[in-house]
Amino acid sequence: MRANWSKAKSRRLKRRVGAVCPGLLGLAFYVLTIGTPISQAQVIRGTVRDARTAEPVMLAYVGLLAPGRELVVAGLADRDGSFSLNAPAAGSYFLYVARMGYKSVIDGLFQVGEDGVFELQVGLTRAAVELEDLVVEAEEQRSKLELVGFMERAAIGRGTFLIGEDIQAIALDKITDAFRNIPGLDVVTARPFVGPEAMRNPEIRIRRGGGECSPTLYVDGAIMALGSQRPESGPVRPDDFVMPASVEAVEIYVRPSETPIQYEAMGRCGVVLIWTYTR
Repeated sequence: MRANWSKAKSRRLKRRVGAVCPGLLGLAFYVLTIGTPISQAQVIRGTVRDARTAEPVMLAYVGLLAPGRELVVAGLADRDGSFSLNAPAAGSYFLYVARMGYKSVIDGLFQVGEDGVFELQVGLTRAAVELEDLVVEAEEQRSKLELVGFMERAAIGRGTFLIGEDIQAIALDKITDAFRNIPGLDVVTARPFVGPEAMRNPEIRIRRGGGECSPTLYVDGAIMALGSQRPESGPVRPDDFVMPASVEAVEIYVRPSETPIQYEAMGRCGVVLIWTYTR
């Protein structure tokens, strides 16, 4: 399988796609198609791998987007990096993939037909680690939360703000334990008693006009889950991405109008920002 991920082939298969979807910046990846043409497919499955090492990337978030960027269906890659998405109907779609430590990627539009299977390999490029400038004395004294704007937004008071010590006092096992009393936010714990879904983490939803929707989830400024007007199409489970002990602060915006301009509510629902102790 490693032969399929040689540099020569990756150069032939690489496509820059940032211009396809202006709202998502810094997106670049390559897709290797295998077998049935996409025009005949309704099941999209494949494997997410590290673009440099070709090792599987487990627990990557994989979503299928409609042309208007609304999330249609989503899931997580399993331990060997494999995923499978069922398109609900024939039509045009984007594929979106995200994982902490990697650059988020998007590709499309794909024309999905009535039946068949389309298989692909997705290569994720590791995100560059930015080192702090040790020369600028004023900057080096500021905390991470100050640098990312958390303290300024908390002072304004739009949204709900949680700090690490308070989070760890009430969320011993799952970060969603700290979300249970947030106005306008529900933590959904219902799950099957048997089968692979019996171990899934709780889901978060925002109450909206008599219904519910899924918020966009950011971890350290990177989108981890896109959110959706229909929670069943793309459940958002923060515990898939962070442990309570690693979280320094959380911002929750249940209304898109409250959301900071630099953090888009992709599903037009709301936004949850999680900041970890990683610098």
